[in-house]
Amino acid sequence: MIGRTKVLAGAAAVLVAGTTIAVASTGNADEGTVIRVIDGDTLVVDFDDQELTVRLLNVDTPETKDPNKPVECLGPEATDFLTEALPQGSTVTLAFDVEREDRYGRTLAAVYDGEGLLINAEVARRGLGVPVTYEPNAKFRPPVDEAYQEAQEQQAGLFAEDVECTIPAMVAALEGTAAQAAEEGAGSTAASAAAAAAAVYALVKTVDEGFDAFESGAKAGKSIIWTALSSAQRTELQARVSAARSTVYERHGELTTLQSERQAAEDEVIRKAAEAKAEAERVAAQAEAERVAAAQAETDRIAAEAEASRAAAAQAEADRRAAAVPPAPTYDPPPVQTYNPPPAQSNNPPGYTGPRCYAPGGKSWRPC
Repeated sequence: MIGRTKVLAGAAAVLVAGTTIAVASTGNADEGTVIRVIDGDTLVVDFDDQELTVRLLNVDTPETKDPNKPVECLGPEATDFLTEALPQGSTVTLAFDVEREDRYGRTLAAVYDGEGLLINAEVARRGLGVPVTYEPNAKFRPPVDEAYQEAQEQQAGLFAEDVECTIPAMVAALEGTAAQAAEEGAGSTAASAAAAAAAVYALVKTVDEGFDAFESGAKAGKSIIWTALSSAQRTELQARVSAARSTVYERHGELTTLQSERQAAEDEVIRKAAEAKAEAERVAAQAEAERVAAAQAETDRIAAEAEASRAAAAQAEADRRAAAVPPAPTYDPPPVQTYNPPPAQSNNPPGYTGPRCYAPGGKSWRPC
């Protein structure tokens, strides 16, 4: 492992990548007290009773404070590291290069902690910043470069595959998803096949868009994520992405076909189940109708028998009552006696042939 860069006693000289660089104890190096940390590469130091905003030389960390840019990958972690390395009130030694200030009025310096560690290099060693040179200030670039190389070898920070926002992590995630997609078995349902296809396709799209965004941001000077990678690293990662993408696209097509087949099979099962249910309901309805009809017929039969029984009982009761009443006495009226009046006495002598005047009834007469 490359050793940490330290300042020699008394701030008389600085050991940079195995080379001693003289630093005058007055003018080019001095001590100050940390007031606060602004971000991963900037802090405020009380230096000769002045509050100086100090920008670390030859290292650049992901953005966190620019109102026009989103917070970049590992930017907060870089700030946290600098805050822990240089807590408020700690003593630091500042070493300077050719230019003491940048165009924003910040003091440009190499910053050493109380143990003599070059913090500029320690930021790079953890993969939280990338080497950068704004000429003519290049004095502290060698130790930063060596620390940065160590970060790459150790896959730290921006080179870590277990930090979700880094490019290596995105590539590893894509490869993992591609492998998972390739293992999607025949036992999957249409829904799981569709979900798997959508997931792998979405991840490819995310990685593609991420690479494009990182590259365009780097070209525009707005991002160090892509800048952190060397040309060889970019080529190697892009080759991995291409291979994973091919696997994903191929499996996406297979999973889409699998989904269609599974969906058709599931639809057929649902259709048959619906038909079976409908037939069962029809049979049940028919059986219920037959049961209701039989119950109604039985009810009608019982009602008819009850009505017949009731009529028979009523007739029997009528007959009983009729038999219990004595016959009414019969009355035979006396015979009508006919009154035959005695024959009218005829005053005419026998043998009278003259006119006759009959009495009422025509049974008697008298000569007229």
